[in-house]
Amino acid sequence: MIVKEMFNKSICGQMGYIGSQDDINLLEGYILYNLKILKEFKQVIVSTNFGSPLQKENSELWKRHLPNCILLDSKVNRGHNHGYVDLENMLFDWCKDNNEKWLCKVSNDIVLTQDILNVEVPEADFYYINALGFGGMKQYNYDFDIMVNEDFNPQGNFYIMNIDKCDYISDKKYLDETYDYIQTIPNYNGKIWEYIKGWTCERFLGNCVKRNNLITHHLIPEVRYRKLLKIVLDNQIHDCSYKNIMIEGVCHFQFPDKKILILN
Repeated sequence: MIVKEMFNKSICGQMGYIGSQDDINLLEGYILYNLKILKEFKQVIVSTNFGSPLQKENSELWKRHLPNCILLDSKVNRGHNHGYVDLENMLFDWCKDNNEKWLCKVSNDIVLTQDILNVEVPEADFYYINALGFGGMKQYNYDFDIMVNEDFNPQGNFYIMNIDKCDYISDKKYLDETYDYIQTIPNYNGKIWEYIKGWTCERFLGNCVKRNNLITHHLIPEVRYRKLLKIVLDNQIHDCSYKNIMIEGVCHFQFPDKKILILN
């Protein structure tokens, strides 16, 4: 089976933040770049939160290029961390409510090339790209064999999940409790994991996979994953979302003014 077959039966859940007209303009570039691949999906749904009243402009943009897409606008924006998981939960809930089995989650600053369509995959419940930055390597004594075989920390920017087998991704009660807590912290720096151990989007996603005993498949072949880990180690890359690195046709292209490194 190839990824294209997965896309054809999956809901593509796009999510992101719009804070200004510049964000709208930038988003259009991402949509246009990905448009052919977005049309491979069974349906595209879009969850968005806002820092400015640009719901109308966002809707017009998506509908112009994908007239049948479904827009889910968040009524609140709880910031970078809680806002992120709120949007992810909106995608998950929509699929559950509409009896959709497969969700392909794609952040709005991800770009996809045709290469991803032809990636061979086995039958599984969860297809992902692992997230391991330089800081996380220390616990494995920088041993690549241990990292490859033992580390499981799936990225949230792009994955394909059989949500029919899942209960939830992020616990909403826990999210509300932790959001209320950070409101009480003087001079809160936005890095919630420094105040609440284990509070990371990747951890929530990984816990969901483990809790529901999903069969997993890493989308990066081991040989290339080892190359990626060496790049991370040699360049001391702490950001585990691998920004501007093209991996198996998937790139977190957060810096469009900078070059992309293609992992071969």
